Amino acid sequence: MSYLVLARKWRPQVFDAVIGQEHVTRTLRNAISSNRVAHAFLFTGPRGVGKTTTARLLAKALNCERGPTPDPCNACQHCREIAAGNALDVLEIDGASHTGVDHVRDLTDGVQYRPVKSRFRIIIIDEVHMLSNAAFNALLKTLEEPPAHVKFIFATTEAHKIPQTIVSRCQRYDFKRIPLRALIQHLRLLAAHEGFTVDEAGLALLAREADGSLRDAASLLDQVVTWSDGVLNEQTVKEALGVADRQALFRIVDAILSNNPALALQLAGDLYHYGYDPRRLCHDLLEHFRHLVVAKISADPALLADLPDHEIATVRQQASARSLEDLQRLFTLMLHAEEDIGKTAYTQLAIEMTLVKLASQPPLLPLDQALEKLDALQRQLLSSPPPAPLDVVPSPALSRSSPSSGGTEGPPSSRPSVERGERAAPSPQPPVPGPEPAQAEQHSEWDRFLTAVRKEKLSLFFTLKSAGRFLGVTATTLHIGVDKEPYFKELTRSENQRLLGAVARRFFGRDLTVQVSKGSSTVPPSGGQTEVESSVGGQVGEEDPLVKTVLEILGGEVQ
Repeated sequence: MSYLVLARKWRPQVFDAVIGQEHVTRTLRNAISSNRVAHAFLFTGPRGVGKTTTARLLAKALNCERGPTPDPCNACQHCREIAAGNALDVLEIDGASHTGVDHVRDLTDGVQYRPVKSRFRIIIIDEVHMLSNAAFNALLKTLEEPPAHVKFIFATTEAHKIPQTIVSRCQRYDFKRIPLRALIQHLRLLAAHEGFTVDEAGLALLAREADGSLRDAASLLDQVVTWSDGVLNEQTVKEALGVADRQALFRIVDAILSNNPALALQLAGDLYHYGYDPRRLCHDLLEHFRHLVVAKISADPALLADLPDHEIATVRQQASARSLEDLQRLFTLMLHAEEDIGKTAYTQLAIEMTLVKLASQPPLLPLDQALEKLDALQRQLLSSPPPAPLDVVPSPALSRSSPSSGGTEGPPSSRPSVERGERAAPSPQPPVPGPEPAQAEQHSEWDRFLTAVRKEKLSLFFTLKSAGRFLGVTATTLHIGVDKEPYFKELTRSENQRLLGAVARRFFGRDLTVQVSKGSSTVPPSGGQTEVESSVGGQVGEEDPLVKTVLEILGGEVQ
């Protein structure tokens, strides 16, 4: 007797046995119970999730001798023939081999006749998207108004290829990918029925390889237990299917999070020599970083349903090692790398350099901590006294007599004391011109005004500090000059104008408006005040310590 594979041997025979498609089976059962069964159905979804099985169950429910019933007996002649695939009134057609218009014409001509011995003539077309446009057009009229004894059931994995004229004439049911936990539970039941020896790690690895397909999971189980003589564990799955150890993936992520590019590179090389596809590694890493982000933002285990229980704790531990911003950045870098790897023939080299880049990323400093450091640095710069001037020691060449003195070098005792290690008295220097008293007062007042602005809005403070000039203040207006167009637009925005006006009124103690103008032309207010030079509120260069810190921590450049 020929061997029957597990996927066929344990195919569901009732609606309740269909796994992961409760939204479909419940609707069909209710439609049968209330006698509201449509004349055409479209079942769409990934491979191996139960589309054709559900179509056969619907055919049994409609043609059962006790029916139509949502619970077919599976004992009558009609149920047995449909389950065996030899029912005369249930026609299963492969759309890939019946693509032409002539096949569809023969089909539409045949459905006009009554069923041979069943209640309904049911046409099941699998992979219906393979039909040609002419075949679809030939099906339209019959599909819209079929005879009362005919039901159409279409199944496809690519619903977007089906014309909308066909879709609009059907009731569409979208089948979902089977969740990982449901696959593990189903494999556990199959193994118990068949008497296999299994463990949870092996079942989880096998279910992950099935990628949401129940048929693939049963086929892989068949393959592994055949290879290992009825024993299924993590080691036998890895050896039978040639897949990588899940712990290797966790070790690579640990190397990335601990900034160890050499270890990450070594682990990737080991996986490559083991036969692990670099594209698959890239996909697995991308999925893993997604799990890390989810574990960081939520403690809900339902959001990590794609992970077995024994991996969730490890994922949460890894997520605690970095900030949310760091994990999001790693995910984004991995996403861009996957796009690039898909375009190159040197996949292993690309994934190795990607891992080096990921493991070389320093942890990001949160924005609030960066601003705190900037504030602390600014307070330090404002409170530190200016450095004391250094004593100038003339060189020995300057200690000799100049030719204009008319004499040669004198005796050693008459040489200047500098040559004997003593310091020469500094020569009197002309006084350095300083700001006028009115300008110095305005300088201090402008700095205090900027400090008040900084307490309200830090970005506005940096804009005024780097590009604003104090032009003057009148009885009703505070005048500010700006040279560059981007800063002018920023300061003239309505919300910034309102904020500056409110700060100015509190600071100067009277009702003021703020006037921002391009350039630095002086606006002489009453009392003879003049323009303050750019040193008061002028351009801050790249050498300014505060600007250096902003560039190092936040990134950017001075325009």
